[in-house]
Amino acid sequence: MKKRIPNILTMSRLLVTPLIIYLGINSQFLALFFLAIFIAFTDFLDGKLARRWNVTSILGAKLDAIGDKCLAFALLAILIFDNHYFFYVLVLEGIISLFNIYVFYKSKIVCSLLIGKIKTWVIFITILLGYINILLPNVNIPVNLFVILTALFQIASLLQYINSYVVSKNQKKNIRLENKEYYNLVKPILENAEFLKRKNFPHHYKESVYDHVLRVSYDCYKIGKKLKLDYKSLAIAGLLHDFYEKPWQTDFEHKPLLQRHGFTHAENARSNALKYFPEFMNEKRESMIKTHMFPLNKSLPKYKESWILTIVDKADSIDFLFHPLMLSKVVRKKELHKKSNSFTNI
Repeated sequence: MKKRIPNILTMSRLLVTPLIIYLGINSQFLALFFLAIFIAFTDFLDGKLARRWNVTSILGAKLDAIGDKCLAFALLAILIFDNHYFFYVLVLEGIISLFNIYVFYKSKIVCSLLIGKIKTWVIFITILLGYINILLPNVNIPVNLFVILTALFQIASLLQYINSYVVSKNQKKNIRLENKEYYNLVKPILENAEFLKRKNFPHHYKESVYDHVLRVSYDCYKIGKKLKLDYKSLAIAGLLHDFYEKPWQTDFEHKPLLQRHGFTHAENARSNALKYFPEFMNEKRESMIKTHMFPLNKSLPKYKESWILTIVDKADSIDFLFHPLMLSKVVRKKELHKKSNSFTNI
């Protein structure tokens, strides 16, 4: 029921639109005034309830936008006969509505900005003042001043909508281009049969080694491009930094501390990367892979790209600490031993 109440309140604003037109034609301005107050109250209430109950939806956003526009157009159209300045408010609101329809048609996104919400409330206040001025003609109400203020908010919100759309469009274009460039850069590695086996290597909680290195690699690539560094090496070394031979969770052999996975897998990954992808390796990339576990490894990262890989890998790995279930599986070796059967073909 909570999901329906905000939408019912929104629909009520749509349903009273014909009544508004009827009351306006018959000059029932007092009834229109109280109806406008009811409309403003439901507009405030449906959004507040939707956020409080966490039942916001795309349908609700669409209905809210449509309801606001229909009511504003109906109320403004009636006011034009008393004050011609409201015509400009109506035209500007029509332009904003057409632009929002265009944006929705192109992106399927309901555009919502803070200045747009403020503008809507300013319009309703101006509309209420317009009807009060009709009901109380002897009271000096600066309606035209509020009409000008409303028009300024409309122009500002229109410019903000346009700017937001252009920025969003450029961001999507850049993301598409980055994704294509990144994929072409690492495609031979991603499609390699040996590398694909890492999809079956568990790493973090509900994440494989493949998922982990792909995330680290792409983040490093984006940072490298932003800072104008060697983003190609960041993408490749990021993808191969955990290219070790077998899942560490299946290794039950007792070893000295400095011979355990955390201290040795970086060198193992470097050696493995050189074995399977020699055409992608150079001195810098080998160094980046070898030192990514600093300070657990002895060697200090010596390139800017090495430090980026080290930091991004650590940041990505922090979520491991927030998953006690994963840690408990490491302790419960019997359970892990059963799972190790899935790796016998590696």
